[in-house]
Amino acid sequence: MNNKTIMAIALLLLTNVVVLAGVAYNRSGDPDSSLLLTERELLLPYSSYSRQENSGLALGLRWNVIRTDMFDKNYRRYALSSYGNPIWLTEQKQRELGVDVDNIKKNKEYENYQYKKINSEEIIVVLEYDGESFKKAIKDAENDFKKEQQKISKNTDNKVLKKQVKTYEQSLAELKNSESRLIAIDAGLDLQTLRAKYKDRSKYLMLRAELSPYWENTKLLASINQIFISSVHVPLPYSKKINEIVRFGQKNNQYIARAKKPRYQIELKVGKRLEPWIDRVKQL
Repeated sequence: MNNKTIMAIALLLLTNVVVLAGVAYNRSGDPDSSLLLTERELLLPYSSYSRQENSGLALGLRWNVIRTDMFDKNYRRYALSSYGNPIWLTEQKQRELGVDVDNIKKNKEYENYQYKKINSEEIIVVLEYDGESFKKAIKDAENDFKKEQQKISKNTDNKVLKKQVKTYEQSLAELKNSESRLIAIDAGLDLQTLRAKYKDRSKYLMLRAELSPYWENTKLLASINQIFISSVHVPLPYSKKINEIVRFGQKNNQYIARAKKPRYQIELKVGKRLEPWIDRVKQL
């Protein structure tokens, strides 16, 4: 072997050692959080899989925010998403998270654009599992649906309205049965400060994320642009079990169907570096 080959092999070995050391450190001691999530929160990829074992399987972390315009749509009226400005992410909160709000507002060169991303900040986002935020979203959706049903009682011959309300009913079923119950409820810059506020490690998941302020219709808003680790690798023993549970490759059975109940439960742990891993898989 020549010197270049030896150096390449040495670099590869060194990289592997560094990666393994990082994994070992992340998983050492007690986990920062340990949550029992389901297919609603850890979603199968949309691509097809064979029935054979797949050691490369990764589950996508599915999470949502609650926005002020939650019901401002007709199709899938009650569907949540991770996009948009959370109700708690005010200008003051942006300041706390390191955004130079005053300077951005002073320099208004982007204000005429309907949507313009400005910059980004690294933060720690707090995800609440099946907590008050999600339960309130369901309650608000139910109240909104009742109002829509009352419109039918006053317009019994309106076929368009009936069809619309039927769509809303399906959307409400999806929210209750298949929507992710992980809701971004807060964010900060210091893990210890956040943990002092959100102590329950089986309910609050904390991960590193990117905060992005943006102009929209002359208003300075912000969104959680991404969570840096958005998918979780499934080790072979667990991927085999998930494979058996969902039977990859069967028609119309590759991922959770809307308004259907989840098929598996996963114990997700997050370590010292706020990096998640799968510790257990159970069929539901």
